[in-house]
Amino acid sequence: MIATSGIYQVRYNAPNGYTPYGGNREFFYARDQEVIVEGPAETGKTLAACWRVHLSCLKYPGAQWAIVRKVQSSIYGSVLQTFERVIKGAPVELYGGNKPEAYIYANGSKVWVGGMDNPDKVLSSERDGIYVNQAEQLAVNDWETLGTRATGRGAVMPYTILMGDCNPGGSKHWIRERNKAGQLRMIKTTHRDNPTLFDPVTGEITEQGKRTMAILDNLTGVRRKRLLEGVWATAEGAVYDIFDPAIHVKVRPDSEFQRWFLAMDEGYTNPAVILLVGEDGDGRLHVAREYYRRGVIQANVVKQAGEWAREMGCYIVAVDAAAAGLIADLNNQGLPAQGFKGRVLDGITTVQGYLKVQGDGRPRLTVDPSCVETINEFESYVWKPEKDEPVKENDHAMDAIRYGTNHLIGGTLDVF
Repeated sequence: MIATSGIYQVRYNAPNGYTPYGGNREFFYARDQEVIVEGPAETGKTLAACWRVHLSCLKYPGAQWAIVRKVQSSIYGSVLQTFERVIKGAPVELYGGNKPEAYIYANGSKVWVGGMDNPDKVLSSERDGIYVNQAEQLAVNDWETLGTRATGRGAVMPYTILMGDCNPGGSKHWIRERNKAGQLRMIKTTHRDNPTLFDPVTGEITEQGKRTMAILDNLTGVRRKRLLEGVWATAEGAVYDIFDPAIHVKVRPDSEFQRWFLAMDEGYTNPAVILLVGEDGDGRLHVAREYYRRGVIQANVVKQAGEWAREMGCYIVAVDAAAAGLIADLNNQGLPAQGFKGRVLDGITTVQGYLKVQGDGRPRLTVDPSCVETINEFESYVWKPEKDEPVKENDHAMDAIRYGTNHLIGGTLDVF
């Protein structure tokens, strides 16, 4: 392959070749100090970013790059798989075994790997470039901290860059606000920028494109707007309008929690939900795992609840009091299930209190990034127009959370 840009006068015999299209091409050649390529899922953003990092390392001997995610453990099964496909056959060695800490090029260039939960390697020195995968997951202070390591001091490349890719987040996300302030350039991509989905010559959708778009077309709520339509959206009239992924979505180790409980919502046509919740010494809660499935018989749901309860030593399973059959099945398996009744509005008020950021800058309720359905519901659960009553959609994990939080304050719950 020959990259003909003024940035990349590089000849490299790539096994499959690479040509960026549309917004990805614009991003590929951008030299802005801060730039993020954004768009819905499956537009080819990550592939474009990985190729840019790789070709920069080939062109500029001794270049120092970093690939970063919010959480280091999530990097190995995601962006690094793409990066390793890109560098296949290139003069690159891995440092650090199965979970590499760096990629070392024969010409002295290096690509360091890290997460903002363990940033020592990334922040230990100046970098020519830093690439943030899934930048929407970072807090603005994470992004600004990374920017202090790409200032140009000791740079090998003729420019330095802090770049990222992201799917759209909420309408008030810091990425958009930073762009509006002129501090960061945003470049938009669409599904037609991905040649595996749409033929770049004819514009016709490919067979892979038909499969991918069919999956995305089944999304609902805010996730549909973001991952299919590419809209930076927060649900209008959101019940939990203070929910902010930059604040409330984080990884916490199990060792931080003193006790555990399960919160459940029964379902078959609607999803059955199990949330594993940890409580630390300060009374802060963390949704560590979720089970969220439709069409599963109750016996299998109870079995899963039993496995988690016994593994973590859960002291209670909080369930809707109306789910008498589920409570009986859980108790028959030796699980400490209890039902809760009461007003939905009271339960919502309780959850809102847990979400509120306290004087120490932390909320009392957080969610692990792996709990994608719970996060989606927090952002999609809305009020009925001009009524103090939520719409009965995107509420299954929300019901479970209400049962779980309300039992802690001695309250009871019901559902509409």
